[in-house]
Amino acid sequence: MCEVYNGKILDGRDKPIISALEYIREYLMRRIVKVLKVIEKSEGLLTPFAALKLETIKKDTAFYHVQWNGGDIFSVSGMPCRHAVAAIWNMATNGRRVGSLESWCNPIYTMARWKQVYAFKVNPINGRSLWVKSQVPTTLTPPNHHKQVGRPKKARKRSALEVEEMTHSGRLSKKHTKGKCGKCGHVGHNTRTCKGDGTV
Repeated sequence: MCEVYNGKILDGRDKPIISALEYIREYLMRRIVKVLKVIEKSEGLLTPFAALKLETIKKDTAFYHVQWNGGDIFSVSGMPCRHAVAAIWNMATNGRRVGSLESWCNPIYTMARWKQVYAFKVNPINGRSLWVKSQVPTTLTPPNHHKQVGRPKKARKRSALEVEEMTHSGRLSKKHTKGKCGKCGHVGHNTRTCKGDGTV
C-alpha cells in the first residue's frame, strides 16, 4: 500500500503542504468515481479481479484428483487454492452441502466489501480565499530557505529493505524485469545484442 501511495503522489510530493494535500484530495475524488463506475458495471459475488483469478484456479483444478475421507468441511483463508477447489467440488459430488465456490473466498474479495471501501466520498472544498481565518494569535512564519546546489530530487528515499537488496554494483536487482533496447526501443534485448530489426 505504501508503494502504491508513493507512486500516486509523485507529481504532488514536491509541492507546498497545502498544495500537496489538495493534490491528494483531488486524486482521491477521481479515484473513487472511477472505481464506482466499475462497480456499477460489475455483477456477481466477487470483484472482477478476484473472479478472474478464481476462474484461472478453476481451470488448473481440472487436472487434480481428490481422495475424500468423509470428514468435516474446513474453511480456507483468502482465496481457495486449486487443491481446495478440487476438494470442494469433490464434496459437492458426494452430496455434501458446500454452497457456491465464490462463498468460500474471504469477504475482502467480495463486491459487498469493495462497495463498503469506496462508500466514502471526498467532497470539493472552497478556495483558499474563502477559508475561515484562524483565531490563533501566533503567526507561523516560513523557515529560512536555502536553495540547494543542483537539481532537487523528486524520487522517494529507498527503504532499508530496498537498500539491503542492492547488488554489489550499487543498483537494484533487475530480476524478473525486461530491459528496453536503447537503439531500437524494443523490449527483450539491449544495444549489444540488437540486430536492428527489433528482434531478440
